[in-house]
Amino acid sequence: MVFVYRIQLFVLAACLLAGSPAMAADPAADPPASLVAGGLRAITDFKLGALDAQARGSIQLARRKLNEALQSEPVQSDSLAAAYGELGGLYQVHLLLPAAEDCYHNARQLAPGEFSWVYYAAYLSEGEGRTREALERYEQARKLKPGYKALTVRLGNVLLDLNELDRAQAEFEQVVNVAGLEAASLYGLGEIALLRRDYDAAIDAFTRALNYEPAASRIHYPLAQALRATQRNDEAKAQLAMRGNEPPSIKDPQIESLESLKIGSRIHFINAMKATRQKDYAAASEGFAQGLAIEPDNVLARISYARTLYLADDKRGARQALEAALAVQPDNSLALFLLGVLTEEEGDAGKAAEYYRQAIRYTPDHTGAHQYLADRYYHQGNYAAAAQHYAGSIKGEPDNLSATIPYIDTLLLTDAPASTLMSALETAIERFPEYPGFRSLQIMLQAGSPDAEIHDPETALESARQLNEQYLTPPNQELLALALAATGEYQEAISIEENLLSYAQRAMPAEADRVAKTLAYYQDKTQPPLDELINHAALQPAPFNASAVFRDYPAARPY
Repeated sequence: MVFVYRIQLFVLAACLLAGSPAMAADPAADPPASLVAGGLRAITDFKLGALDAQARGSIQLARRKLNEALQSEPVQSDSLAAAYGELGGLYQVHLLLPAAEDCYHNARQLAPGEFSWVYYAAYLSEGEGRTREALERYEQARKLKPGYKALTVRLGNVLLDLNELDRAQAEFEQVVNVAGLEAASLYGLGEIALLRRDYDAAIDAFTRALNYEPAASRIHYPLAQALRATQRNDEAKAQLAMRGNEPPSIKDPQIESLESLKIGSRIHFINAMKATRQKDYAAASEGFAQGLAIEPDNVLARISYARTLYLADDKRGARQALEAALAVQPDNSLALFLLGVLTEEEGDAGKAAEYYRQAIRYTPDHTGAHQYLADRYYHQGNYAAAAQHYAGSIKGEPDNLSATIPYIDTLLLTDAPASTLMSALETAIERFPEYPGFRSLQIMLQAGSPDAEIHDPETALESARQLNEQYLTPPNQELLALALAATGEYQEAISIEENLLSYAQRAMPAEADRVAKTLAYYQDKTQPPLDELINHAALQPAPFNASAVFRDYPAARPY
């Protein structure tokens, strides 16, 4: 507040000295002409006296952030869109709906590809009874995020209100088995069946909906109607006695996030996340601290707070925040994992492993805990245990390259069955086509392995030729020479290796001895042993990096 007050004094003094009008005190209500020309609307500054102090403070803070964005030079469209959208959300949940509509309009003008602002605008239209407009907006939102399931239920409800029954039914049927959407979808299907006078189908759908969500008291009335239509009057009477106005819930993270703005803490969490994205970790930790002062038992926010404290170089505070989160929710796997990483960085690898195991106990496919435990076993030389945990990490996140590389190495080091090793390599090549190491290793094994289930020199040669057609590089040339030797074509292998040796002596002298040794094998009409070909050092786990984990490890929800 002192900072804002000083700015206001400075602006007033500058205007008096210059004899010119001051910049608009509230740019949101009087935006720059260039933005108005681009289609932006002024946002009325409503009287907030009817709201509680917490709500007023949240809205005033969000509006101040918007005004700062409007006054920035140059104006950043995405940041400005986010500022309008966040203020719109606060207006919406506090029922200042015209201002919310204008905020979403501006956010969509500035960032037309952002799903949230289109979706919230559609939700606002639906709530206001502007059904055709809601339909158009939901359809636009679907184009931006076609896999968002909750939208399907809301689209079905709007179509039902518009009496487009076939389209509504198709929407509900898509998500009738999606967790958190079953009751709402079945309720919609029951309404459609009731309108079509298919009373048995309606009874079935409403009954199933109540089985999923007994508290959805709004279902009892249409169920009573269907029962009465089939002369089941006593059952209908019982349903009428239970009727209420609670609709089936829709598991909708977007709307849950919007509704959570009613809690004053959320504006602080939103600002903290914005600061996190800007790598201003001190401001982010301050924002989380302010939100937690209002909502102290928000475990997810406290974990995010711990992460920002760590990144702001307050590791002691990070530990205290993680321990506080676990005091409220002892089975939170992310907090356990992060505490393990922090403990390992401090040098107590044994205690860190205990935290990783606890995280796995509560979340069996926890990618991070499995990987860091596997890395510990790898460095201890316990490759069998490492392989087991790398497999667990990959199960939790199949596209985890940093776990897949050492996993393949543990299979080599433990002499895993040929089928296991080659299947893992095939999967890795398919998942990570941009990483050449897996394809190279496959060719080496097919060319040089004594195992009959793996040895396949003809396939190795075909693959090596394809690689060299795509990328003619020294490593690929070496693979081609190896595959040629494996098929008995030693003279051609010698010719390639001689050229490589000449190149290495000129450009890569450190590699010359190794290439010369390989050439000698071919000249003796033998192949180099696999142990000399496979570079296990390149397949080791990445170095331990706690900062990267605290900065980048994904959290399903940050608060």
